[in-house]
Amino acid sequence: MSTPILLGWLSQGQRSWITRLALALGIALLIILFTQEPILRLGILQRLELATIDYRFQYRGVAPIVTDSAHVVIVEITEESFRSLPDRFPFPRSYYAHLLRNLKAAGARAVAIDLLFSGPDSHDPRNDDTLRTALLETGIGVLAGKREADKEAYVTTSAAETFGNIFFSSDPSMGLVNIRNDADGVYRSYNTMFVMDSAGGAEQAVPTLAFAVLNKYFGFPPSAVPAAEQQHFLYAGRKIPRYDPGSLLINFYGPDGTFPHIRFHDVIDDSTLTTADEVESGQQINTFSDPVFGYLHDNTFKDKIVLVGVTVPEYKDLFPVAIARGLRKRDNLMYGVEIHANVIENVLRNDFLHMETPWAGAATTLFLVLLTFFVTSQLREIKTRHYLVVGLLGFLFALSVIVIIGGVSVVLFSRFHYVIGVVNAVLAVLGGYTMSTTYHLVTERKERMLIKSMFSTYVNPSLVDELVAHPEKLVLGGQREELTVLFSDIVGFTAISENLPPEDMVAILNEYLNVMSNIIFQNDGTLDKYEGDAVMAFWGAPIPQRDHALRACRSALAMQEALVELNQTWKEQHRPAIRIRIGINTGEMVVGNMGAVGKFAYTVIGDSVNLASRLEGANREYHTGIMVSERTYTQVRDEILGRELDRIGVMGRSEPVTTYELLGPAGPDIAADLREFLAHYEEGKRLYYGRDWQGARAVFQSALRLRPDDYPTLLHLQRAEAYMQTPPPDNWNGVFVMQSK
Repeated sequence: MSTPILLGWLSQGQRSWITRLALALGIALLIILFTQEPILRLGILQRLELATIDYRFQYRGVAPIVTDSAHVVIVEITEESFRSLPDRFPFPRSYYAHLLRNLKAAGARAVAIDLLFSGPDSHDPRNDDTLRTALLETGIGVLAGKREADKEAYVTTSAAETFGNIFFSSDPSMGLVNIRNDADGVYRSYNTMFVMDSAGGAEQAVPTLAFAVLNKYFGFPPSAVPAAEQQHFLYAGRKIPRYDPGSLLINFYGPDGTFPHIRFHDVIDDSTLTTADEVESGQQINTFSDPVFGYLHDNTFKDKIVLVGVTVPEYKDLFPVAIARGLRKRDNLMYGVEIHANVIENVLRNDFLHMETPWAGAATTLFLVLLTFFVTSQLREIKTRHYLVVGLLGFLFALSVIVIIGGVSVVLFSRFHYVIGVVNAVLAVLGGYTMSTTYHLVTERKERMLIKSMFSTYVNPSLVDELVAHPEKLVLGGQREELTVLFSDIVGFTAISENLPPEDMVAILNEYLNVMSNIIFQNDGTLDKYEGDAVMAFWGAPIPQRDHALRACRSALAMQEALVELNQTWKEQHRPAIRIRIGINTGEMVVGNMGAVGKFAYTVIGDSVNLASRLEGANREYHTGIMVSERTYTQVRDEILGRELDRIGVMGRSEPVTTYELLGPAGPDIAADLREFLAHYEEGKRLYYGRDWQGARAVFQSALRLRPDDYPTLLHLQRAEAYMQTPPPDNWNGVFVMQSK
C-alpha cells in the first residue's frame, strides 16, 4: 500500500501529527549533522562550545581541596631568583643537581625539570656531568623534551630525535612538554604520549611530561604510557576519558597560582650556597636547611611531586587556558609548569572531566527538538483571545529550557565533572521552537495575522512562572517553625489624618511605607501585609535564617532612625512629624499559605505572632519605641544594646513576659553617660524586684538626674514610692498586668 493512499485513510488530525513529527525529526537530523563529531562540525559552533566550557570553569572557580592539599608543589624560577643567585640565567646545571639532592633529602618522590637543556652548560661543561650524576644518585628526576611540530593525535617522529635535550640519550626518564591549543587558541587538552619510530621499524611511545613524572611517582618504567581504548586511556588503574584521539580534557583546579609555589633559590639555599642576599646581609639565611623554618624539615616536599619551571613572562612559557582570574580581560594565562601540575593532580585524584558521547549528544538533541516542537506547537493551538500570551508562553518555554540547559551543564560540570554539549542542546531547542513557529505561520495564516496583532497586556509572568514551577504552593496549610515577627504602627494616626487633606495624608503614608518596606527588604525580611498605617513582617521564612531575630531588631532600629530623617524632611515641607511603635517577638508559629481556596496569602499565625502585636501596643504604657520579648533579646544581646523594661502580664497569656527596649547597636563606643545611666537603671530594677523600695527610689532618682525625660525610670520610681506606702502582697513577683491589648 503506497504512502499517499495510507495518508488518505488518515484523519486530518493524524496527518497533521505525522507532518509535525517528520518536520521535528528532520530538524533534529540537521542539527546532529552540524554539531556532532566526526560527521560535520562548523568552526563557529566549535568555538561557541569551547567558550561554554570556559564559562563552566569560571563559574566553578577554584577548588579548595587542591589549594589545601595538593600532591604537586611548583618550584618556580622567578626574576627574584635571577637576582638572588650568584650565576646568571640560564643557571649552571649544577644548580639543578643541587636541587635534586635537596628535594630528595626533603622527601620528594618525583621531580620534573620543565626546562630544555639543548646544549652544553654555558658556564662549565663539567656541570652536565654533575647533573647526570645527581639524576642517577637521587633516582627522582624527570627531564623535559619538546617536539618542533605537533598534530591532533599521536605524533610519529624519528628515533634519532633528542627532543631538544642533550640528556635524552643518557636519562630515559623524560617527558615531552608539547601541548596543543583548540580552534580558538585556548589550551584545554593534554596529550598523553607521542610516538616515534624505533631503529627496528617498530613504534615506541614517549610519554608527555605529566605522565613521565607520574611514572616516576608510581614506580612504573620510564616509557610507560596510558593505553588507548575506544573511550578512555587506561593508566595506573584509572580510566582517563578521551577528549580526542590523543588527549584528555584538563580539569583545571583554578587559574595560574592555584598550586603551592616555592622559589627556586630558596630550595637550593643551604649551607653550601651563598646567595646575593646573604652576601649583602653578611648572614647565612639557609631557607632550605635551617633547622627551625627550613624546607628540609617542614614536610613541604614530603611525598610530593615537584615541578620546576620558569615563571617569567619573557621566557614565553605562558598559555591562554580555560579558566581566568576574572579581574580583567585576558587574565587567563597560565605557565606551562602549572598546566602539567593540573594534569598530574587529575590523575592522582582520579578527578577527570567526562565528555558527553556522540550517541548521548544525538539522543539529547532529538529529545529536545521533539520536546520543544510539540510543547510549543500545543501551546499555539490553545483557543484564546490572548494570542500574544500564547505566543509568549511558547517563547518563555523555549527560553526556560535553554536556561535549564545552562544550569544543568554547570551543575553536572561542577558536581559530577561531566561535560555535556551546550551548543547542540541550545540549537535543538531553537530549532524545535523555530520549526514549530514556522509550521504554524505557514499552515494557519489567520492565526499568523492574529499573532502579529496581539496586544501586549498580560498577567504578571513572574507569578505565572512561580505557580507553574511550584504548584504545591497552591495547597493550603503550613508548618511550625521558630521565626521572628515584627509589628509597627504610627502613634495617633487617626488624629493626624483628621487634620490633613486626604491627598497629603496618602502622600505621607506612601512615603513612610516605602521607606519602611525597603528597610525590611534590605534585611531580608518577608513583608506580610499592610493594615492602614500598620506594617507586619517576619524573618526566617520562606528562606531559613539562623539570625532572624537579629535581622528583625536591626530593621526596627533602622526604621526608627529613618523616621528621624523623614520627619526632618516633612518639617521642611510643613508636614506633621510622626512617631511609630514597634513590637518584636521570637517563637514558634505556623508559616505557610493561609486562607480559602482561590484566595490565600503566605503569612504566619500563632500565639507568638499575637504576642508581638501586644508588645507593639504595650509601648504606649512605657512611652518607648521598640519593645521586644525576652526570647528575642536573648538571641541579640551581644549585638544590640537594650534594657529590661518590665515583667508584664499580657491578655490571653497565662505566663508573664519579660520585655526589653532596644536602644541601639552594642559595642565599645557606647557613650559614657549612657553607660552610667543604664548602670543606675539596672541597679534600681534589681532593688525594685528585691522589694527594697527606698533603695530603688534613690537609684532611680540618680538615673533621672542623668536623663530627666526617661519615662520607664520615672514609672518605676512612682511604683517604688507607691509600694513604700502600700507594699504588694508577699507573693508579688514584679509582674505588671496589662489591661489593654
